[in-house]
Amino acid sequence: MGVVAQREAARAPGAGAGRQGKYLVFQLGREEFGVAVLKVRELIGLQEITEVPQTPHYVRGVINLRGKVIAVVDLRRKFEMPDGE
Repeated sequence: MGVVAQREAARAPGAGAGRQGKYLVFQLGREEFGVAVLKVRELIGLQEITEVPQTPHYVRGVINLRGKVIAVVDLRRKFEMPDGE
């Protein structure tokens, strides 16, 4: 996942013209997505995921992050994309 990049947002009709800044960029399949760096709280390494029964198919489970339970969502599954690497 991701790399921080400086990009100018596409100037599509209806989009805010000239949105510039730093973005965390990642790919799902052939699609590229970006999240403004100021909206990212932190990046953490891969951790053991504990599965939780009776959750939606796109919820992989939960992790323990410094004593807090954090849900792990698989965006490929959420957006009904084929499984990746």
